[in-house]
Amino acid sequence: MVLICKRILPLFLVAILGVSLHGRAESGDFHLGVYGGKAAKERMLDILTRYNTGFIDSYMVAVAPGYVLGRGRHLRHELEGQVVFHWGEQNHWEFNTAYLVRWMTFPWDHHVDTRVALGAGVSWATETPFIEPRAKELGQEESTQFLGYVAVEIELAPPRESPWSGFIRLHHRSDAFGLFHDKRGGSNFITVGTRYHF
Repeated sequence: MVLICKRILPLFLVAILGVSLHGRAESGDFHLGVYGGKAAKERMLDILTRYNTGFIDSYMVAVAPGYVLGRGRHLRHELEGQVVFHWGEQNHWEFNTAYLVRWMTFPWDHHVDTRVALGAGVSWATETPFIEPRAKELGQEESTQFLGYVAVEIELAPPRESPWSGFIRLHHRSDAFGLFHDKRGGSNFITVGTRYHF
């Protein structure tokens, strides 16, 4: 946890500098996010449960337009597309689409408006990602261009109306336990970003 906080917190603070201090992000039907980060060494479940990971010299930046499909008392349903560029140990483009469910209400929202999102979809890379074949460590085949996509995100905004928010996202590609193919490739990027709500 300490390692992640030391590396990610400064980037997150920079990401939310654009958030207006005048109020809460009350989104319309469309939003646009920009985020970037660094590849993690550990698997997704290890990152989410142990809060600690090393990093790989592989980086990404993404532009992610989204559309709100529906709203409930506590939940918001969204469709998101992503155009991603990778550099460092791998150099290629990635295109994703995902369905997200966002929990919108927490008891402390009058201090910091907080949302938590979980998304799933599909991901296509313009070439087989170099860092993904962790299967090679197991003596298996490398990854593939078409994989499943998962997003786990915490979004923060001021407690009153504002079009801006900041977020931390785990950007994950994998075979989804064999749903897409029987190889064991996959990758995780710990990212920070900012989002504008139209």
